[in-house]
Amino acid sequence: MKRIVLLLALALGVPAFGQEAQGNIPAEVFYLLPDFGEGMVYFTDQGPAQGKMNICAVDQTLRFLDKDGKELASNADNISRVVIDDVVFVRDEGAYYRLYPISDALTVAYRRNVEIIRDVKKGAYGMESRTSSIRDVGSLQADGMMYSLQKSANYPYNVTESCSLYMAGSVVPFNKRSLRKYFPERKDDIDAWLKSHHNLPKTLDETAAFLARLASGEAL
Repeated sequence: MKRIVLLLALALGVPAFGQEAQGNIPAEVFYLLPDFGEGMVYFTDQGPAQGKMNICAVDQTLRFLDKDGKELASNADNISRVVIDDVVFVRDEGAYYRLYPISDALTVAYRRNVEIIRDVKKGAYGMESRTSSIRDVGSLQADGMMYSLQKSANYPYNVTESCSLYMAGSVVPFNKRSLRKYFPERKDDIDAWLKSHHNLPKTLDETAAFLARLASGEAL
């Protein structure tokens, strides 16, 4: 195991981040998986490396544990894919997408990003001028800085989620244009559905169900 972790460290060339960096932020929010798991990292220009790892949703870095249990982080540009406990992530333009296969040729590429809100202003009666989806957290290290996120410091965060398509080895937008391109035989069905429903599904479950019907030839 020591040799595996050393191989990973040499392959990634990483700076160290203490585990306390996540502070009181829930693990299921800070990371893309609730727990660190045995994983494999695939690179564009070298062989794969193995270790115990997770992915940070705040700065989109790969996190892994060294032999002493210390957490390290990397945003190496040559990472293409990460597999952790059979969960597959692909990296595209610096962000990680979790893959949910729909068919042999079609997969949902799901992205979750956690943003530190640095410009929240107090409104009347102390109300924050942001939505209810923003929550206060404890402390967090991101972007090379340590943020004090105690409630008294009033640094909230916001979670955003989105779905794309993963087809032919590439992440592509989930929109009318891409659907009509990859499903030319169903252009009329797609147009009619959008005319009736106006917008494509937003959530992961709704997107997966819609694409499953589209790929199988069922009525939308």
